[in-house]
Parts: sequence; C-alpha cells; structure tokens
Amino acid sequence: MKRCALLVLACSTVVLFAADLPDSGLPPVWQSWRYWRALGVPATDAPRPAQPALSDVEGSGAEGLVKATLPIEVYARAQTELDDLRLIDDTGSEVPYVLEARQGARTLMWRTTSVVDLGDIPGEGTHAVAEIPVDVERHNSLRINTDEPDFVAFVEVAASAILPPPKKEESAWRIIRDGAHIFRLRKDGLEGVQTVSYPVSTARFLRLRIHRQGGKGLKLTGIRVAFEEVEEAELAELPVDKVTQPPGAKGQSLWQVDLGTGQVPVSQVRFEVGTPEFHRGVEALTSEDGKLWVHAGAATLRRIAAPRGELMPGKPAPSGGAQADITQLSSGGGVSGLVVEFPERRGRYWRVVVTDRNDAPLSGLRIELWGTPRHVIFRQEPRRSYRILYGNERAKAPQYELARLLGREDREQAVAVAVSAEEVNAAWVDPRPWSERHPVVLWIALGIVVAALALLALRALRQA
Repeated sequence: MKRCALLVLACSTVVLFAADLPDSGLPPVWQSWRYWRALGVPATDAPRPAQPALSDVEGSGAEGLVKATLPIEVYARAQTELDDLRLIDDTGSEVPYVLEARQGARTLMWRTTSVVDLGDIPGEGTHAVAEIPVDVERHNSLRINTDEPDFVAFVEVAASAILPPPKKEESAWRIIRDGAHIFRLRKDGLEGVQTVSYPVSTARFLRLRIHRQGGKGLKLTGIRVAFEEVEEAELAELPVDKVTQPPGAKGQSLWQVDLGTGQVPVSQVRFEVGTPEFHRGVEALTSEDGKLWVHAGAATLRRIAAPRGELMPGKPAPSGGAQADITQLSSGGGVSGLVVEFPERRGRYWRVVVTDRNDAPLSGLRIELWGTPRHVIFRQEPRRSYRILYGNERAKAPQYELARLLGREDREQAVAVAVSAEEVNAAWVDPRPWSERHPVVLWIALGIVVAALALLALRALRQA
C-alpha cells in the first residue's frame, strides 16, 4: 500500500515539473515575467538629443531621456502598485527608470481672523470686516463659519491695506471677488460650500457683503483665511466601453461603468448635462464584484441662473452672465466645474447615483472617468532597444537612484515614445512555490496518507 502511494506521488510530480520546463521567450533571468511590450525607441548611434528648451543648458539631465505612457491594459496584468514593472534592453540587462505620476497637491492652513465690524444692513444682508493676522503675509481663500443649517447666499469680497474711516470707506475698498456662491442644505443632506476663493492678496483687512434672497442676514460665528497653493494633477480620460443604466430607487438615476479591471486608478468623475438648470446631489461608488459598493466621493452638481439684480444692489450676475456651472467638491476645496473629485481609488465597477427627488432625470447626462496616467522615464543608450516587462506577482518594487538624479524640469523634457501591443512570454515560469501552483496534488497526497493511516489503524484493531 505504501509503495503504491509513493509511486503515484512520484509520477505526478515528474509530469507537473515537466510541464513547467521553458520553451522559448525572454532571457532566463526574466522567465518569471509573463508579459512584455516593446517601446518605439529607435536604435541610434548617439544618445537622443535633449529638447530644444534645454539644448543650450550645459550638463542638462534631460539629455537622452524618453518617456513611455503605460496603456490601461497594463494595470490588469501587473501588480496593483506596479511593483513588478521592469525595463530591459536588447541584451537582457535591467535598465533604471522613474515611474512618474503627477497626482497634484493642495496645501493650505486656516487662520482665524478678528471680526472688527459685523452687522446686518436692512434689505441688503450681512456686512462684516475681518482683520487678517499680522503673520499671514498673503491669502487667497476665506471660509465663512455659521451654524445656520440651510441657506443660499452670494458674497462680495473687498480688500484694503488699512481700516478706512466711514466717510472714505467706499473709495478705500477694492473689490476682489463678486458673486461668489455659498450654501448649505442639511435638510437635503448637503453640507454645501462655505469657502470663497479670490486672487492672492496681501491686504490687512477684508470686507464681506453677504446677500440672501429677500435681504435676510446670515448669522456668522467667525471668518477664517488661508493661502492655498495648488499643484494641478495630470489627468487623462479613461476609455469607457460599457456604460449601463440599471434601475435605481425611487427619485434616483443610476449609471454604471465596467472598466474590465479593478487595477486602474481613478480620481475624478466628470459630467456633461443637457438640462439648462438643475441642483442635484450626486455620489460616486466603486465595487470589485458589482455587488458590494463602497463610497468614493460626493458632490452637488449645479447649474443655476443667478437672480438678476439681487446678488448685490446694483451688481451684475457673476462672470457677467446669468449661467454658472459650479460643483461642491467632497473634499471641501471650493467650487469648480461638473466634477466629483476624490482621492485616487481603484475598482472595476463604478456607479454614479444622482438624486432627482421628484424632478425629472437630467437630460443628456454623460459621465467620464478620469485618472492620473503613469509614465516610465529612462535614459536611452546608443544602439539599444527596450522592452517593458510585467506580470510577476512575486516581484518586489525596484529601487533606482535615477529618481533622485532627475529634476522635474528634466522629466518634463523627456521625449514621448510609443508602446507596442502586449506579448506573452513563451518561456514563462510561474514564480510561485510548487506547493501553491499545484494544491490539488497536495490534497491528493493528504487523502492518500489519511487513507493509509486508516487502513493501518483498522489492521491494528483487528489484530488486537
């Protein structure tokens, strides 16, 4: 009995190991990488020259740099953070690279101001003057604090280096933002926006005039200011082939997108809407299986006609027109276009839920998913061709000094090259341990051992 079991195990092992023998493909050292793509870098007799902008700069680090943008299909085959990405030349040697992803950044620190003048003007709204702290050298954002749960208002912001006397007040103030829209509608579950941005200012005093329809005042509890520095993210529209509209709950409209893989980074949902005026809550959710949905971001999509003649007495509508497309970002970062913005997320399925309540669904609505592309930047050597490898779940993230040697300007000057179609490594060898690749054999062996032990126990009982 024991001899038979050992013979079965030996034969199975030989057959399975024989199936793993490589045929042909990448060099032996790279046989654990399953996929590769050639780069359209022409073989040259000399390094590729730098871009004209840096050609006259002695010792420019951008000389010979090329950049390949990863296609969306790479994300489905590679590790989530692209740790298994490798770059090799035609000799099979590993080539250092920089993985570039410009996700942008936003920095600001709120400071509390001293409100030196606060009151309501009958028929106009709330008037407030805020003194900026002396250690705040410049500012471009203010946040209005109020405990009122529901309000819609427009704000005029004026600046002055000094606190002018009443008789010279109008001539001393310089308007730097007019018709800024703020709101909060907690009865509809919307926290809204209470932040107003304006051009960078060094003024010591800010004057706010807050106007609500009907001239009603707004109860302020404070005013804060900040200097916001924004580094714009690089964003590209993701190819979306499959958009469906599953039935939603009463008073809701749903759109669902299947990206085909859960590895693609997404950080924005953008909208195109045909309806001329609307005010709707919208939420973006993501899922790995299309069943369990996780919140990604929320916003208030708005296109409203500003009330003519009621923003401020004698003031025109914002931006010189009646229509204004604005949205409250879920991060509380102010207003922008018809966008739901959130920290980068991954998920195969994406769902957008628009709260219509009793209104008709928005007409002509189209959604777009946007994300930050990844670029492979490296230095081309003479007479060399290159391939990108990926598809090794056991590979660790590489560490190259090139990332510390290249400045941002150098990376911007890298010459873009094409990435070819995906190729499968014919000599691929699964990098997982043998036991993980063939769990069935282990279960069979375990079953045989259990059966043998049972027979031995039974025989012992009979002898006893």
